[in-house]
Amino acid sequence: MTAIIAGRFSERVPARWLIGPGLMLVGIGLILMGGLSGDSTWTHLIPGFIVAGLGAGLVNPPLASTAIGVVPPEKAGMASGANATFRQVGIAAGIAALGSIFTAGMERNLAQAHLTAASAPRIVTMVRQGQAGRLLASLPPASRGQVAAAIRSGFAAGLNDVVLVTAVLAFAGALCALLLIRPRDFVRAGRSEPENVSQVAGKTGADAASPAGSA
Repeated sequence: MTAIIAGRFSERVPARWLIGPGLMLVGIGLILMGGLSGDSTWTHLIPGFIVAGLGAGLVNPPLASTAIGVVPPEKAGMASGANATFRQVGIAAGIAALGSIFTAGMERNLAQAHLTAASAPRIVTMVRQGQAGRLLASLPPASRGQVAAAIRSGFAAGLNDVVLVTAVLAFAGALCALLLIRPRDFVRAGRSEPENVSQVAGKTGADAASPAGSA
């Protein structure tokens, strides 16, 4: 929904007033996703998903137009390719960085549990590999419930760290968008004023003089 609105208003509203508030909504949505515990259900994430989704819809259309709007038309393809490349690099680097943050948060939480303090790194590794069921099956039946609760709590702690870090980055990106995306940096906006004032007057004078000179 917001993507349609952003697409319609991108020609009339400066890009920074779409990208900045959009990233703020993303940050707010991520904050709403926080506060998870081992007993949280998936419905806890729904409000944050909705708010962050609305923010992402505001960001994506003007982000693409901004990437090609600050270069001459003949270099639009190059700018679009650079934008796509940096987005892919950002996704890859973000997954690696946030994965490390998640792992550290989960391991720290598991280390605080006396039951799993000695084997926290092994548990984290198996959870990351999707082998939590296999891990629990290898434990004595009497301790499976306690270990499962510790894993859920550790998973929630790691996810809380991830959403907090990404929320801070979203707010920082919103601030940078509001401060650094300037209308005068756009090629068309930069050329519109001289084209409408002095250059048009010069062209009109030249056009008016050319028939007389040819006659």
